[in-house]
Amino acid sequence: MREAVGRLPEDAQVAVFALGPSIGGADDIYLMPQDTPSDAGQRPSLLDSEGVRLSDVLRRIARRRTRELVVVIDECQSAAGGRCDFDAAAGSSGASLIGGERAGRRNASGGPLAGRASLRDPMLAAMAQEGETFLQSHETLKRGLSGSDLEPRASGALTTAFAFIPQGFFAGLRTECNKIDPNAEPAALRGANLDPAIRGCEAMTGTYPYARPFEDRLQAGREQRAYQRAIASCDDPTATASYSTSYPAGRFRTLVDTFAVECSRGRDRQDEARRQQADEARRQEEDRRRRQEEMDRQWADARRQREQDEQRRAEEERRQRELQQRTTVGSASGWTLNYSTSLLEISPLANDQYDPQKQTYTTIWHSRQHGAQVVMYVQVSPNERCGSAQQFITEQIRPRRSQIGRAQEVNTSPVRAGFVLEGRGTAIAQGSFDDRSYYDFATIRRDDRSTITNIGGRFPAEFSDLYRAELLRMMNSMQLPSRDIFNDRCS
Repeated sequence: MREAVGRLPEDAQVAVFALGPSIGGADDIYLMPQDTPSDAGQRPSLLDSEGVRLSDVLRRIARRRTRELVVVIDECQSAAGGRCDFDAAAGSSGASLIGGERAGRRNASGGPLAGRASLRDPMLAAMAQEGETFLQSHETLKRGLSGSDLEPRASGALTTAFAFIPQGFFAGLRTECNKIDPNAEPAALRGANLDPAIRGCEAMTGTYPYARPFEDRLQAGREQRAYQRAIASCDDPTATASYSTSYPAGRFRTLVDTFAVECSRGRDRQDEARRQQADEARRQEEDRRRRQEEMDRQWADARRQREQDEQRRAEEERRQRELQQRTTVGSASGWTLNYSTSLLEISPLANDQYDPQKQTYTTIWHSRQHGAQVVMYVQVSPNERCGSAQQFITEQIRPRRSQIGRAQEVNTSPVRAGFVLEGRGTAIAQGSFDDRSYYDFATIRRDDRSTITNIGGRFPAEFSDLYRAELLRMMNSMQLPSRDIFNDRCS
């Protein structure tokens, strides 16, 4: 305690929390170690030898010329012949003390009291009130402990200059949330981008769940955003109705209702004009269609034949190009597939690399154009858990992925069962994900689950069409062995 007190700066506001056993003696309150004998209160001679006088602690702290010194004592138990004298413990330190003392087991009417293990919860509620002084915290604590077997106690004078959370603390924090004006005029909201401020409020309510100012601003921001959407366009009546449903007594209810009425009138006028235009256009269209239909019939068959011929020619040219630019590779584990050599290259460090510790065969491709941002891979490993393909994906792959767009069984043959997982966001660190698209497919033989074959890829989302298509071509060309390399482990 001497070392801790010695590190306190001068002119500081200091709060002391006595959370362990406390015993009131003849002239002081003693802080006792956790392993104090249970009958220490009946043996006053143990107090000075086993405990620390609270008055000594506070007197040492006061020597640091503290601006404010407050103390919270979880529970004080009176020793035989002693009492919990908070004023004696404060001594000459000028400290303000609040604590709890166990009451009788019945209330004034003889009924039972609510048992409380600690004053923790009501005290935390008091500490969470912005601008509430230490004296006011005592009143909050009294209300929180009302009707329980733990009664609030305090020294004779409690400071009104100390608050656990000073007034204006939350408004003074540098956060986008404080940019939300709950009383903003409707005209000021037009064109305002509220999303950053709302996200800021969501973050601050997560950090300070007890901070009412952030909760109020969050609710105000959400209502203001709903108002913006409600009056953004007459073409979105759902957004307009959503505001009235979500905020039946909202600040902007009258404005939104007026907007909805004007939109309805405008739509009626537009509908009538459109009906008249449609009638005239229909008559003109019928005349034009009759003239055109005969010509269309004459040219339709000829045009369809030309398109089919062109499609077959283009498809044959594309297939020939792919065949000329693809090559087949294989693995010591028994699989083969072909890939586009103009698009991908096998990593020199992972060319059917065998890891004897994990007993895995791994082949990795990178993009010739986008480098390591694109990763295609095939990994063959023993199925240690002997589970299904879905279980492997769920346990080994899913924790390292963020957003799931597709997760389903894929059974391409009667011999094998597979499961595919597809989406965006792959792990780059603990709890951190990038924005790349991913595709993972695991397959296991039905008759022997001993081997897991996992083929997949990760690539930038903006190039998904290119690399996902190549990955599917690789998978379609893949030939797996009739008998897996890690066989008979799960029999």
